[in-house]
Amino acid sequence: MQLFPRALRIIGVLFLLPCVLHLVFGLGADAMLGAQVPKAAANDPALDSQNRSYGVIFSLYGILLIVCSSDLAKYATVLRILLWAFFAAGIARLVSIAVVGTPPAAVVVLLITELVLPPLLLWGLQRELQAAA
Repeated sequence: MQLFPRALRIIGVLFLLPCVLHLVFGLGADAMLGAQVPKAAANDPALDSQNRSYGVIFSLYGILLIVCSSDLAKYATVLRILLWAFFAAGIARLVSIAVVGTPPAAVVVLLITELVLPPLLLWGLQRELQAAA
């Protein structure tokens, strides 16, 4: 297997880890990232449900990266959309910083990943597709 599809699979598997953390710990997973989660919020059924649900939905990134890695030419459009959505999530974090303030360091690392990784992977995808043509 080539390096780029292998990298996509590894990244895809890594995306599944936060899903498991949010499923198991709910808002506690956010507390692990340094979020100040008050006890009342952590025990709120609606917030807990939303957090666990969003965490599991996030697994789609990982699953789709793994699927797309199996046939880059076939899934190129899906992969591009996925990467642009991931990049948009980084932009959303910038909006949050502008409105609410800077998050803890671990979340800043996620922000950097969301802004840097998609362009790199889009570039890698383009190279892979050109090499295959």
